[in-house]
Amino acid sequence: MTELHLFENQLTGTIPTELGLLALLNGLYLWSNALTGTLPVELALLTLSKGLDLSENALAGTLPTELGLLTSLESVHLWSNVLTGTLPTELGLLTLLNGLDLSDNALPGALPSELGLLTLLNYLNLWSNALTGMLPTELGLMTSLTYLNLRSNGLTGTLPTELGLMTSLRYLNLKSNDLTGTLPTELELLTALTDLYLDEN
Repeated sequence: MTELHLFENQLTGTIPTELGLLALLNGLYLWSNALTGTLPVELALLTLSKGLDLSENALAGTLPTELGLLTSLESVHLWSNVLTGTLPTELGLLTLLNGLDLSDNALPGALPSELGLLTLLNYLNLWSNALTGMLPTELGLMTSLTYLNLRSNGLTGTLPTELGLMTSLRYLNLKSNDLTGTLPTELELLTALTDLYLDEN
């Protein structure tokens, strides 16, 4: 296994596009630096990579749709950057993912229904973004999910009854959104749930 670990340094500047030439790389870990610029589309050439962690930097711009080509990925951590742009539907192609953390960015728009294709996903954190729209019913297909945090966004509408299908859930946080309606009785099916946060306090 070949991985590149340069985390917790004081690296500045942009991510070199030449990293895409490291075709045998199994993981890229550059978290906790001071990197700027956008995510180079050339990272999509790292098709053997199982881990991508660029958290705690100052990366901006959109998530490239080319990320959907990294079908070997098992974890993606891009939290605490300044990323913008809607979540690409191509994330649904990363069917081996078990962890996805895009929290503490500025990602707007709706949650793509294609996230429901991530049936192996165990951890999904989208806290503190600018997400809007309704929760897609397809979230109910994510039956392996144990942690779901959508706190501090602008989500609207009612809670879909399909949330009751996510029977592995232990942690669910939907605080500080604009959700309306009544609590679906199907939430009673979440017998593994130990932490539920729905209020504004």
